[in-house]
Amino acid sequence: MPKVLHLIHSLNRGGLENWLISMLREVSRSQCEMDVCCKGLDVGSLASIAEQLGAKVHHCPLVFHVGFAQNFSKILTEGKYQILHNHVEAYSGFPVWVAHRMGIPVITSFHNTYFFNPQTWLTRLPILRELRSVYAVISMNYALRYSDLVTGCSQGALESLDREGIKIQGRSQVLYYGVNIPELSTTEARIAFRQSFGWSTNTPIILHVGRFIEQKNHLGILSVFEEVLERVPTAKLLLVGEGILQLLVENTIVQRGLCDSIRLLGVRDDVLSLMSKCDVFLLPSIHEGLGVVALEANAANLPVVGSKIPGLREAVREGETALLHDVKDIKGMAESVTKLISDLEYNKQIGNAGRTWVKDRYSTEISARELLKIYNSFTQ
Repeated sequence: MPKVLHLIHSLNRGGLENWLISMLREVSRSQCEMDVCCKGLDVGSLASIAEQLGAKVHHCPLVFHVGFAQNFSKILTEGKYQILHNHVEAYSGFPVWVAHRMGIPVITSFHNTYFFNPQTWLTRLPILRELRSVYAVISMNYALRYSDLVTGCSQGALESLDREGIKIQGRSQVLYYGVNIPELSTTEARIAFRQSFGWSTNTPIILHVGRFIEQKNHLGILSVFEEVLERVPTAKLLLVGEGILQLLVENTIVQRGLCDSIRLLGVRDDVLSLMSKCDVFLLPSIHEGLGVVALEANAANLPVVGSKIPGLREAVREGETALLHDVKDIKGMAESVTKLISDLEYNKQIGNAGRTWVKDRYSTEISARELLKIYNSFTQ
């Protein structure tokens, strides 16, 4: 039975973190013992859930490399871990070096097609931003060279790492991240949800879920929504999430006079339920590794309108489960959103196709099966 340590930044809400929690639910500890180590300043809000599911959650901040190496080595030794599953992308090189010295096999996973966006206000500062980018290049190149296996959440993610197909040839594979298939909301629940905001029972609702960071393109979301409002004045927009750009987004909403039509819901634990109560999911991201949140939307029967980027094109079936446009095509996205909230039969057709697509290809059961296959290949 494999014993695996997942190294991540923290167990806060996000696509990777939600997938990891779902794997802890899906894979029994009699099949594989999976624990988690967080390198961030805290372990995150989902840590208690991971522990309830039987995982041990370690905290090993990567602030000073010498201290991290000592503490991380101790965790790997005392836990008798057979595999390190490394998810820290731009910071992946140093943990690979630590495990490599100890003779522990490493799987390094990448979840995006771009890895140089700053994650905090500090790393957004010009000089620190450039230094972080240089560090990331060196770190990731080391990880690509010395990891026993490199996985990407999509083919696009792998291609972004090794465009010539040389660095990780023979040591890479796609590992799709599965999502839960939720129960669908009743008509009564959808009506009650709208009434809870003081809106009429047939109010069209557009939803976005994602951290307030550059990648998610919140200013683009607002621009698309403004165009939609010109066509459908009763439409509303819900934004779920938090992040370093939230104040900028809030100020922009006020400046554009959109306060009456937009609600910021913060971090929510009921995202899949929210999805099944809305009409369109809007995802004009600048880049995505796979677009797991688009899979969740499709699983909830929610049609997606988004940007035509590699990761998202791989997650959905363009024209069948989602309508995709160039990331700068504000009017095109607005027209697609308008069509979906105006033509209920078309909306239902796209939604049903999306739910079937995710069930057949991206369920948590399928993802867990593939993950176990990888782990067992290292221990058998």
